[in-house]
Amino acid sequence: MTGKATREGTQRLAQANPHLFYKQFGSFDVWISQVGFGTYRIDEQDEQYQQALRKALLEGINLIDTSSMYTNGSAEKVIGHVLKQLISEEKIKREELVIVSKAGIVQGEDSEETTKRTAEGKPYQDFTTVHEGMSICIHPEYLQDQLTRSLQRLQVDTIDCYMLHNPEWYLLWAKMKKIKQQEAYDELLERMEKAFRHLEKEVESGRIQCYGVSANSFGSNVKEFDFVALDTLWDIAEKITPNHHFRVIQFPMNMYESGAILEKSHAQGKSALLFAKEKGLGVMTNRTLDVTAKDKIFRLTNIQLDLSSVIDEKEATRRIKDCLNRVDDVEDQIVYRVLPLLKMEKEDVKELKKKISSGATLRKYWKKLYSATNVQNVRNFLFEPVIEDIRNTIKKHDGLDDQTQQWLDTYKAALMETAEALKSYYAPKDYQRSLDISRELTRVKPHLMTTDNLSQAAIRTMRATPEVHSVLVGMRREHYVEDVLIELKRPLDTIMQEEDWHTMTQTLKAIIS
Repeated sequence: MTGKATREGTQRLAQANPHLFYKQFGSFDVWISQVGFGTYRIDEQDEQYQQALRKALLEGINLIDTSSMYTNGSAEKVIGHVLKQLISEEKIKREELVIVSKAGIVQGEDSEETTKRTAEGKPYQDFTTVHEGMSICIHPEYLQDQLTRSLQRLQVDTIDCYMLHNPEWYLLWAKMKKIKQQEAYDELLERMEKAFRHLEKEVESGRIQCYGVSANSFGSNVKEFDFVALDTLWDIAEKITPNHHFRVIQFPMNMYESGAILEKSHAQGKSALLFAKEKGLGVMTNRTLDVTAKDKIFRLTNIQLDLSSVIDEKEATRRIKDCLNRVDDVEDQIVYRVLPLLKMEKEDVKELKKKISSGATLRKYWKKLYSATNVQNVRNFLFEPVIEDIRNTIKKHDGLDDQTQQWLDTYKAALMETAEALKSYYAPKDYQRSLDISRELTRVKPHLMTTDNLSQAAIRTMRATPEVHSVLVGMRREHYVEDVLIELKRPLDTIMQEEDWHTMTQTLKAIIS
């Protein structure tokens, strides 16, 4: 698909949807909807994802945010398929849409490809392995390759904004390796300057219109090891050329995670939002509905709960312990009956045994999971990948016969049953928390709660913050899109100032502490 987002095209779309609200994207001269379509967990396997994106675009949401690593590139393929379909049907035009993608996190197929390159003696430079299966790299050669792949998956000639994806993870890796903070920071800045110089060339080639940085730590305190100063990045771009194309930043911000406005960590004691405003940087925020408070993760949504089906905490705990006993039994069977039959070196068997330990890990930590959202994260990012990894390792050593397959299926079933038991334990706590948050916010900020539900109030909070241009929300189902549209059609009757953010954040801290 040829073309790119233009001021004329995006303004035309905004004028065609007067019931929605749009903003100019900082100094990037395009107009974007105040809510953008986030694609973190979207993949090709579920037709409903495509239907949700299709509905959002047809209803006037014109900002799409994705990444090469989202569901192993599958999110970009979904976007490409839907865009091609709608453009061919003449229901949307390419110049009306702003497409954002990212690179820098190496997982899945990309991780396998980089391992293959290394084995062939052609490793990427500045390649850092954080842990097994996940690395980071923003070297020009890697970015060039990733951009090519993203353009192919998206089926477009130009990505409107291309972002470095969580480059601050290098600092977290350096902290684990006990590298001095300043030494690590200097290395990161050197890598980012090389990346910026390359991205300027990509702008010249027409493959991107501008570039930016997505970092979780823009709102952090300056003392945090992974903090990255926006003024330093701006200076790097200015050094390359005064006419640089560093235009956009992205970071987490929600009712609880308010560091981007409250922490004065950037030049001359400015917040990230104030610095961005002064420099004309476009601002996208993520994690709008997903709060991460150190080890506590929960969603800012109304929890649907059938109170008649709720079991008391004592019974829920008993069920969890029964499930964990079953997990232990299956793990013992795999360790003592399956692994000894494999043709593997002793060290490889030892490493595999370490992975077959979910039962012990859960016994130690299950009471610290805090929410059903965190339970789902454990299921998605621990249980399922570990089982797949174990399966692939055994298969590689020709040990995946029918009986072994049956044991692995039993193991997966036991872990999934445990996850459901954990959700039953945490669901009432989530329900009560959402009631408490709604009640307290109605008391201290009643103007924010003139919405249908807590998720709309969370979006309204971000919309009412003038320095934020678009709020990214994962909309994997059509009814999620509809919920967002209801809020997006409401006129704003308030503006969130710094003192409002302080009051709201303190209110939530009191609830979850």
